[in-house]
Formats: sequence, C-alpha cells, structure tokens
Amino acid sequence: MKKFTIEPEFHNMKISLYLKEKGYSGRGIRNVEVYLNGKRVKTTKLVKKNAKLLVKEKDKEVGIKPIQMNLSVIYEDKNLLIIDKESNLVVHPTTKKTDITLANGVIYYLQEQTGKIQPPRFFNRLDMNTTGLIVVAKNAFTQAFLQADKERISKHYQAIVKGIVSEDEMTIEIPIGKEGEDLRRKEMSVEEGGQTAKTHMKVLERFPNENLTLIELELFTGRTHQIRAHMSLNGHPILGDDLYDGGDLRAERQMLHAFKLIFTNVDSGEKIKVEAPLPKDFREILNKTK
Repeated sequence: MKKFTIEPEFHNMKISLYLKEKGYSGRGIRNVEVYLNGKRVKTTKLVKKNAKLLVKEKDKEVGIKPIQMNLSVIYEDKNLLIIDKESNLVVHPTTKKTDITLANGVIYYLQEQTGKIQPPRFFNRLDMNTTGLIVVAKNAFTQAFLQADKERISKHYQAIVKGIVSEDEMTIEIPIGKEGEDLRRKEMSVEEGGQTAKTHMKVLERFPNENLTLIELELFTGRTHQIRAHMSLNGHPILGDDLYDGGDLRAERQMLHAFKLIFTNVDSGEKIKVEAPLPKDFREILNKTK
C-alpha cells in the first residue's frame, strides 16, 4: 500500500499517468486498486493538486506452498528483504523442482508478517549452487522502482577461477545465447539471437601455486549464467563449474558468491550497501592456497 499527496505539477493528470511518473509499470497499474480522497476510482480519473491518493495491490493467486525455512536475512525494511542464499537451493519452483525452494520459504516468511500469502517478487535470481544475496521486493511499487533504473541497484560477486588471470581489471562484453536445448550459454551475436552482456572483472589475488585467481565481478546486465559463461569464454572458468569446463576435485560446486549489493532506498533515496560473508566452502579453498 502506498499513499501520495498530488503535487501541483500533476494537477488534472490521469491517475494512470501519475502512477507511471511514480515508477509503476503498465502491468503494475493493472494490478492495483486506487482510492482518491477515500473513494475507490478508476485509473482514468483525473487528480487535483493536494488530493490524497491511496494505491493498494490486488490480492493474487500465488500457487506456491508456504514452507518454514531458516532464511538468513541480511537486511529488511518495509519495502524489501535481502537474503543470503545457501548452496544447493533453487530460487523458484520449476518443472523439475516444485517444492523446497527459496520461494516457498519467502512466502512463509512474509505470510508470518502480514497474514497474507503474496507472490515472492525476486529482483534477481541465483543459480542453484551460486550463493549470496537475493533481493525480494515486498510490493509491486518497489519491484518496479528497482527495475525501472538499473543504476538504482548494483550487484557484485566474488569468484575463484581456474588459471592465473593476467589482466588486473577488464570489462567483458560478449553477447551470449542459449546453446540448443541445454542450459549452457555460448557466444552468439545479436543477429543470431544472442543478448548483449556486460561484466566488469578485477583481480583481488592470484595463487600461482594452485593456479587459481580470486576475482571480483560487477554485473551490468543480468543474462542467465552471464558470469559463468563470460569467465569460461575468457579462458578462466569458475572453479567447480562442471557446466562451463571448470570441474575440479577441489570444489563440489561453482565457487561464485553474490557478496555485495548497493541499492537506492525507495523512500529516502539514499544509497545502502549490504554485504554477505563468504560461505564456508569458499573460505576453505582460499585457506588452502595460503
């Protein structure tokens, strides 16, 4: 639920256009009820300056069972929830995995707060065996606010990759697309159906004795398997990533961790930084390189 007092510059504007000015998407507007000065109205209604507008989301059929889980909540406010996801956990139900997903746990967690079952609005998703920070918007407005401007949130990862990366810092811009019916992504031009993808990488530490490099990455686009594909295409697959030629006895999963998020607070506009510590298996491999 959001409340607005109509500013003078929006006098005589349609409610639908006003909501778009406030960050709502067309889809988001279709999924709300609006009350003008306490009376429910259509979004085609014109607003007057200083009028009071209440926007309430319609109840949705979710279709995902709430399941109590031990969620590692790193940050929470009235608009969003940030969770440190563990390994071996799927984010959202699929045709192959229909229960015990992060979505089940999030729905239960929010139901405990509000008494209602509401959809889990994930701003970002992580592969099953990638660990780290996931953002869940608590309402459609926050989801639209973050999605409307990519500069409102930046995502940073750490990874252990195979080989010694020679460049201290570089930006990888390789379009990637789906390889047949497999999950694997490959380099594919936009003309062939690939999607533009941009990843910035910098070296944190090199381990010549183990032939490994610890790197930090920032995503500027959010393609499926983007970091995993980009590092493999760059000749340095992520340690333990069987799908992208990084398989190694030293790691049981890909050593990729979403460790930092910097986002804009929906209400105050201030920048907030949230970090998640490296998981145990990640730290154990780093300790062995010392």
